[in-house]
Amino acid sequence: MRAIERAVRAEVRKMPEDVRGLALAEAAIALARRLDDDPSDSAAALLNRELRMTLADLYRKAPEDVTDDVDRFLARIATADVRHAAD
Repeated sequence: MRAIERAVRAEVRKMPEDVRGLALAEAAIALARRLDDDPSDSAAALLNRELRMTLADLYRKAPEDVTDDVDRFLARIATADVRHAAD
C-alpha cells in the first residue's frame, strides 16, 4: 500500500461505520490506488478531482455529529444565564 491509498484508507476509517461500508468508500480507495500508480498528468488531474468529489460525497452521507449541536445549545444557555444574572 502506498501513500495516497494509505491516506484515503485512514480518512475512510475516521468515518462512521455505515459510511465506511458503502461502495463509494471502496471507489475512493480504488481511485487512490490508481493515483499511486503514477498516472500521466492529465489522468492524475482527473483522478484527483474524482477522488475529491468521492470523499466529499462520503462526508455528506455521514450523519452530523449531534454533540456539536448540543455544545452550541449549552453555550447559548450559559451565556443567556450570565446576562440575566447581571441585570
